[in-house]
Amino acid sequence: MKKAIWITAVFVFSTALCSLAQNQLGKVIDVRPEASCPHGYFTGMHCSQATVTCPNLANLNVTYGYADPAGKSVGTVFLHNGAGGTTPYAAGLNSSENYLQSYLQAGYQIVQVSWASDWEIVGGSNSASIGMAACRPATLMQYIYQNVHTSGAMCAQGQSAGSAAIAYALTWYNASSYLDKVELISGPVFGDIEHGCAVPDASRVTVCPAGQFGCVGSSWQDVPEYAGGYLAAVRSWTQNSSCQGNRRTSPQSNNNWQTMSLVNGTSSNNFFYPQTAMGGWLCSNGLNNSAAQGEYYYTNFTTSSQIADYSLTRVDNCEGAEGVEQGKTPSGESAFSAIVTDMTDSSVGCVQRH
Repeated sequence: MKKAIWITAVFVFSTALCSLAQNQLGKVIDVRPEASCPHGYFTGMHCSQATVTCPNLANLNVTYGYADPAGKSVGTVFLHNGAGGTTPYAAGLNSSENYLQSYLQAGYQIVQVSWASDWEIVGGSNSASIGMAACRPATLMQYIYQNVHTSGAMCAQGQSAGSAAIAYALTWYNASSYLDKVELISGPVFGDIEHGCAVPDASRVTVCPAGQFGCVGSSWQDVPEYAGGYLAAVRSWTQNSSCQGNRRTSPQSNNNWQTMSLVNGTSSNNFFYPQTAMGGWLCSNGLNNSAAQGEYYYTNFTTSSQIADYSLTRVDNCEGAEGVEQGKTPSGESAFSAIVTDMTDSSVGCVQRH
């Protein structure tokens, strides 16, 4: 595959690739190479601006950048940041470039993205749905696969809401047809939005109970309710200020939140990824919803026949409730190092499976 070098490009996705998807993907249009990358992108990256269009959504501008390793690439790692994804993912231990530098040195092409405004906001005249808005990162990621990725495996890593963007791509938008490995860090945080928003509160969630498939480490409890800055964001993204409000929420609100959740109880959700490996990483300290919401998603993986390789790791001593990089795995290893090792491992990591 060759990189896109034209000034204006339109990418239309094959309907065959979308046959299992709940929602349709969109298009990436008006691709415009930039003379330099914005702040936060890896030094020496090649950046472009583009517009992502999706059915029934307002168009949204995005910047993406890529850097190639020395020699032939063994694969591509697409990194998506948390919250609204308006800044590029650069998290690492002691340096803003550690994940990026580590993957580049291991022979991977790296890709960073940042949206002009929160990708979760639908806009336009339709009812708000985070799941519908996830068409944007799903569309962009497949565009990167088709137009920027050059050789080897196609893989992705996301933090918090960024991990949810990748999970939606797999579960709603058939990204398992090309993704070889994903690392989902501190999330996905939209596993069950109804349980995060509904009043009265949902019960606490036991994360990794004894015997759960793929779990590394002992169980713990977390609350699914959104709080603090995340609560304000979810209210905005769902356009529903009653989320975790002072009154019992309405059946209509509860239904809307459930419908847009990653795990919404419908048969159109896809949790069968036989050619995609997955690593999940959840903090055991701090009650902020990310572990509980993630557990709603991970409980759908129950057997090795569903997924190429899978592990869900408890991380202790995180910095705050989502700072996985500063934490330790059950074996005492730095979680940052464990994630890098899991992504770059020659057997269970970012290796070509499709």
